[in-house]
Amino acid sequence: MTRFPIVTGLALMLGGCGHTPSPAACPDPGAVAPPSIGTAFVKDLTGRLAGPDRENTIAEAVAEIHRRDPSLGSATVTNILIGADCPNALSRPDHDLEADRARIAGFRAQVDQLLGD
Repeated sequence: MTRFPIVTGLALMLGGCGHTPSPAACPDPGAVAPPSIGTAFVKDLTGRLAGPDRENTIAEAVAEIHRRDPSLGSATVTNILIGADCPNALSRPDHDLEADRARIAGFRAQVDQLLGD
């Protein structure tokens, strides 16, 4: 898994390329998380990322992902985290294409900083 396909997919789901807005949807957790991580982990992470302590939640999730599968690269870890946060982005009252892109970019920067990228 690389960053580009997941981010591009999320961007298309969140806003599309055409003039007619399409219903936004998030990727299936199984599409972003390898079996070593599991869909249940991603679904649980979604709820934890909606809480008030996002930075610690992200740090704990990164550590847990690395514990479950130390072979995963930073791009895959980032994709898992972004996929888990997607439902939270879509549920925000300021949900629109630009706000979603800004949120994803900010989230990616936060994850990259924690991963040392």
